[in-house]
Amino acid sequence: MSVLREIMTSEVQTLRSDQKLIDAMKFLHEHQVRHIPILDADGVLVGVLTDRDIKRATPSALAPGQRDVWTKVVQETDLAKVMSRDPITVTGDTTLVEALERFVEDRIGCLPVVEGGQLLGIVTASDLFRASLVALKG
Repeated sequence: MSVLREIMTSEVQTLRSDQKLIDAMKFLHEHQVRHIPILDADGVLVGVLTDRDIKRATPSALAPGQRDVWTKVVQETDLAKVMSRDPITVTGDTTLVEALERFVEDRIGCLPVVEGGQLLGIVTASDLFRASLVALKG
């Protein structure tokens, strides 16, 4: 039975909780990801920010008269205000079955892999789909 350390992305790009929404928007565009682990000043995982969190936190820049509001929001809002706090985490020894159960039961899109307080990696739904497909093909 496979464990998450075998399928996780281990070179995880992160942002800090005191960075701004605009930083996260650039990050998502540059790295083509949908989930960003958020660390505090000490490097401890304190949250996860998703593309959906960003969409919910920002007003439409296309609505009449809203461009200035949009600019102010994305330049001044700390990620700590919009991220999901205390994310569900797993260890590298968590099995694929356990991870799949967490995804289904908790309706989440990623699982940060943490050991000894350190972020080791991240597993997304795509990672689980790929690993499941390999397992099913035998």
